[in-house]
Amino acid sequence: MGEECQGAGTLVVLATYNERENIDRLLDPILALPNRCDILVVDDNSPDGTGAHVQTRAAAEPRIKLVSRAGRGGVGSAHREGWRFARRAGYARILTMDADLSHDPLDIPRFVAALDTGADVALGSRFVAGGKLDYTGWRGFLSRKGNRLARKALGLPLAEYTTSFRAARLDRVPVGLIESIPNDGYSFFMTAAVRLVRQGLRITEIPIHFHERHTGISKMPRLEILRGMANLLYHIVHRRPFAPSAADARVAGDGAGATPGTARTASSRGSGRTA
Repeated sequence: MGEECQGAGTLVVLATYNERENIDRLLDPILALPNRCDILVVDDNSPDGTGAHVQTRAAAEPRIKLVSRAGRGGVGSAHREGWRFARRAGYARILTMDADLSHDPLDIPRFVAALDTGADVALGSRFVAGGKLDYTGWRGFLSRKGNRLARKALGLPLAEYTTSFRAARLDRVPVGLIESIPNDGYSFFMTAAVRLVRQGLRITEIPIHFHERHTGISKMPRLEILRGMANLLYHIVHRRPFAPSAADARVAGDGAGATPGTARTASSRGSGRTA
């Protein structure tokens, strides 16, 4: 596309905690893309200096933005902040992905192209034709069976509910639909997928290759598996589409979402309820 994405284009959101070894290997390919997307890093005060390093990068590259939080707020809450930031700053599209190199930044143009050719939302999927998952053993079994169970139990036409590799046109997603999701952890992604589908939006699934992380350790607590099961049960029982209230819309536009006094951006531009 080659368009300039300052303010009216695409914001790529990355939630980080101890990704210092990976972050440059993700930032550099994104910055080199012809789409010229901006990048927002939401960092949870990483002990390994990820946030400080991104702040240094942002001082030299205005397309990089940083929100620093006081501590670990959860990957779901970080993505909520990304959505709020994107709306406040006036971006046309938001794209979210993992920061551990499990998602390929070179796939970003395919997501943007899907939105530009009629989709309201593009969801990355490991389980549609052409998708691939590097997990083996118990993790691979859990990922595959969990998503199959969700598809069957929810009765929704998606093969993938749990990946964070997604993109959306912000003018098509109702304000507050995603920003009001109460899940702070990984259950955020299932709730978001369910809300988007039940909203009646035009959704396409993009086949992706989910790679095993190169460095560092997984951030998913074992308790998240139980939370995910409880979250799935909730959405099985409560099948009505979620309708954002006026309060939800206000939340979507309020602040960066971090604890007062702890959020900051490294450049000047773009300076819950039951699910």
